[in-house]
Amino acid sequence: MSILRRLMCAVAILAASLTQSAAQQLAQQRGTALDVDLLRAAQQVSMQDMYARALYLHLRANPRALDDQGILVNFIIYLMTRSPKFDCQRAFGNEFEKRDFFTKALQLKEPLRQIVNSVNIPQRFDIAYTVNTAAYKFEEQSLPFTNIRAVSVTEGLSATVQSSSVRCAQTILQGTGVDTKPFPWRFSIVTESGQQKHPGFPFGNQLQIPSNDARVLFSQFGRQLYGIVSYQFQAANNGDEKIQVIPTDGQLFGLSANSVVAVKEFRHPSLSQPQYLDLTNPLEIDVAELNLEANLTFQQQGFRAVGTGTRKDPGTGITLGGSVPVAGSAAVGSSMFIMRIFAPQLELTTRYGQPLGANAEKYLTLIGAIDFEKATANRAPVSGNAIVLHVDPQSGQMADSQPMRFSGAFTPKLAPEAPEAEAIPAPSSDKPSEPAIKLDDKLLGEEL
Repeated sequence: MSILRRLMCAVAILAASLTQSAAQQLAQQRGTALDVDLLRAAQQVSMQDMYARALYLHLRANPRALDDQGILVNFIIYLMTRSPKFDCQRAFGNEFEKRDFFTKALQLKEPLRQIVNSVNIPQRFDIAYTVNTAAYKFEEQSLPFTNIRAVSVTEGLSATVQSSSVRCAQTILQGTGVDTKPFPWRFSIVTESGQQKHPGFPFGNQLQIPSNDARVLFSQFGRQLYGIVSYQFQAANNGDEKIQVIPTDGQLFGLSANSVVAVKEFRHPSLSQPQYLDLTNPLEIDVAELNLEANLTFQQQGFRAVGTGTRKDPGTGITLGGSVPVAGSAAVGSSMFIMRIFAPQLELTTRYGQPLGANAEKYLTLIGAIDFEKATANRAPVSGNAIVLHVDPQSGQMADSQPMRFSGAFTPKLAPEAPEAEAIPAPSSDKPSEPAIKLDDKLLGEEL
């Protein structure tokens, strides 16, 4: 029995059990599904979401999947749930409306297939980590890791990726005889070798490094390192509901106010193609909870960057405030960055005026990503989490604040001003001018 026939049978049974007045009352109701433009929803599904990318890649790898009306109906419901105007609890006013909706929606199979095949799907993504270390073991030249925590902004990497829309599909299809099980609502993660587990942190649980290098790390960066690891993934092309995830490249580094030092690098022997986010455009950031607004400009070499800028001082109610200089460094992946801003005059307090880590050293770290889908010629939005790291000056113990959201954007570089027609030439000098920020080993540090 076809999908439409099942829906029509369900409607006929309902109609037979209703009085004429009740049927007229139901016919006047209107569900939120009728306000959904399915083709527009299919085009606007965010490929920042890992499940959405996996689903579209899976449908591409299995081009005849949408010929199954059961899969097509579930896909349509998934698209409905991605629309901001849709409310699953009020999807349809009655069963007649549901029948008419799917009768028309199923006719969109070919346009939906074309959209799925044409959407730009990035198949590489980054996940950022914070790595807390134990005391260095001098006799073993070993630096153990005590805690490795993923601080991904837009991605999650676990044993499975799944959509929450399945519950809505089960609700809508209840009593119709259409099953949700044939649709890939969940994808299993497999490694490059096909093992049913997700790739772990690629650098292991400890590092073997010389004692001199370890002393440099501790003196400059404390007992916390950072990592950005890039992955490549692809949906199965044999009909299985799985995603193969392969670590392609990554950096483990120390990050201070004015330098980035590589501790270890990871490269896949054949798939590694390092791609680094361009951090050289002016960047504006806003951490509302800390009342922090800043503008920075970076210079960059590979995954490492350093920069300076200003933050807006809101004043005290008596003073007018102004611009306060700040400095920072950052490491970048293909879409993510980890940034440390040094602003010694900044009093790190919550919006409620509570001090963060009183009598402790404090460092502000920003872990964010660029949203390529929303980028325009004039603005490339970024967002993520701001974390304050407290270091007790007596015990040396570290603690993180709760993550606070930040937002911002990269903006275009300003074109250089044209020189005046009668400009006075600058005095000559035998010493060449140097940039305000030099990207050399003295600033960035030697790679360990």
